[in-house]
Amino acid sequence: MTTPRLIAKANGLKRYQGRPCIHGHSGIRYVRNLDCVDCRNAKESRRSRLKRQLAGKKVGRPRKHPELVGPPKLKKIYFVPSTVEEHWILRSKRGNKRKQRAELSIEYYKSLIVDTCPYLNLKLTYDNFEGRMPDNYATLDKIDPSKGYVEGNVQIVSFRANTLKSNATLEELKLIVKNWRE
Repeated sequence: MTTPRLIAKANGLKRYQGRPCIHGHSGIRYVRNLDCVDCRNAKESRRSRLKRQLAGKKVGRPRKHPELVGPPKLKKIYFVPSTVEEHWILRSKRGNKRKQRAELSIEYYKSLIVDTCPYLNLKLTYDNFEGRMPDNYATLDKIDPSKGYVEGNVQIVSFRANTLKSNATLEELKLIVKNWRE
């Protein structure tokens, strides 16, 4: 049995009269993929309307109460790192939210950056690492632990120095040095 689609295809036509679609359209369909022509046109008009909206052209009805619309929101300015140290700053700020490092500004972080650890004279690295943290990795350290991460109370030291100094008092460190020498 020859269907209308096969006849239209043999004659080189792009459309044929078939059965009505599930949306109740007339039944004119494409030979190539059996799609309803009316459904395809409706879909294309939705797409073009969305493209106009995205392009900034006003589409749709006007606002009911334009006087209630406030000023436009300011665009958020994002910090885009370009150096290894700037990537370290972002990792450090995002690192642990409960330590509230986000309060420190990026400019303050940049003013803290040093090449060597002030305690152990190790050359610091700011590169990202995988696995175990290297001893010479730069970490943010609180000078006075009771004050928190605020300007004037933080410095950059090596991971090794930070772990050595984490819970030790000055007397304990002196005792370790004294016993080590013996």
